[in-house]
Amino acid sequence: MNSLKVDKNSSNKRKYFMIFVCMLIQAIPFGVAQNIQPLFIPYVVKHFNFSLAAFSLIFTFGALAASVCSPFLGKLFGKINVKIIFLIGTILSSLSFLGFGLATNLAEFYVLSAISQVGCVLFSGLGIAFLIGSWFPKQGRGKALGIAFSGGSIGNVFLQPIVSSLLGSKGEAETYIIFGILSLIVSLIVILLFVRVPKPGELDSELNQSNIEKTENKQEDSGFEGLGAAATRKNKFFWLFALGYAFIGIAIAACSTQYASYFKMRLHLDPALIGILGSVFALFCLIGNVGGGALFDKLGSFKAMTIACILQAVAIIGMLLAGISPNFSFLFSICYGLCVFSYMSGPAFITTDIFGRKESSVNLGTVSLLFAIGFAVGSTIFGGFAQILGFKVAWIAMIVFLIIGYGLLLTSIKRIKSNNKKLAESQAKAV
Repeated sequence: MNSLKVDKNSSNKRKYFMIFVCMLIQAIPFGVAQNIQPLFIPYVVKHFNFSLAAFSLIFTFGALAASVCSPFLGKLFGKINVKIIFLIGTILSSLSFLGFGLATNLAEFYVLSAISQVGCVLFSGLGIAFLIGSWFPKQGRGKALGIAFSGGSIGNVFLQPIVSSLLGSKGEAETYIIFGILSLIVSLIVILLFVRVPKPGELDSELNQSNIEKTENKQEDSGFEGLGAAATRKNKFFWLFALGYAFIGIAIAACSTQYASYFKMRLHLDPALIGILGSVFALFCLIGNVGGGALFDKLGSFKAMTIACILQAVAIIGMLLAGISPNFSFLFSICYGLCVFSYMSGPAFITTDIFGRKESSVNLGTVSLLFAIGFAVGSTIFGGFAQILGFKVAWIAMIVFLIIGYGLLLTSIKRIKSNNKKLAESQAKAV
């Protein structure tokens, strides 16, 4: 009995340490590739005399490259050693970011951005989800994903001021190179030393419970395993689910990329206030990642995403009300930060939750493809509405996209869950 308790405690320590490892990966290589690029924009645009619109297309090219590759990259997990996949991803991402410092024209920036984001998919979007899923096959997976992805928010707190300082003192080229090297060194050390999936039997101590628990776990496993990617792709609700994430991605892109321009160009807020709003957003992103993971574990996919829908709708409403009083802009920062789990840990958790563990990385890759396409065009769609009809109509349009997206997603979750339950009951009767 004491031996079992010791084994279980040891297993838990290894699991929680892996969460910490994932947080480090999100904080540095992911944070460098994803979070600090906007700080370079004014320096690069001024140095090369690029137009803001032309240079901003690096985000579109990056998102499209990642989306196209995601379904194919998902097939690698479970077939190739996860450490090798992480290494390839971080090398691509880090060296591409370093390459920005050597780029001299827009085409080079576009290509490097595409390669960088493909690398991010390998070690973060798909990689972290696969790693956490391996260590947390049952209870606690949502919370573990939330904590792991919160590393990006924590890293951003430290990276932002350091990058801003270096850009002012050393310029964009040298800063690109410095952080590309930093990303490569940190990620290589962390991945080579610590990244791994559990060994056979390493988590078995958790299953040595009563006979009743064994029976329940066995039933959960049969439903949790899923039918695999080929069978899942034949399910129309899988595609409606993925399409829902595409519409949600449009609204998320607008909120993520256009809030600063709206505050400055339309509302004429003080730069210091805009900075405070960004800090508030970062703080509530941290809360949203961790709290959202707990919501998935306690409430399930449907209820957690319903809460996310309400939070993001309120965030956009806050943007509309900010035109009446700047104080409502804090409503946006708070609510949008809290709903971050819907697109960070959400796709990974829900895809496995409703379609099963079998080839979950392939299924997640397809969902990520649709989401990334929506995100890639979202900023452009918002900009078109804002330019032709004004910011107010643009934000209302985002609410419409949000309602359509969550309507498809929540309906699909409910129907798939219902079908899974019926299948499990029929299998139980057959036994």
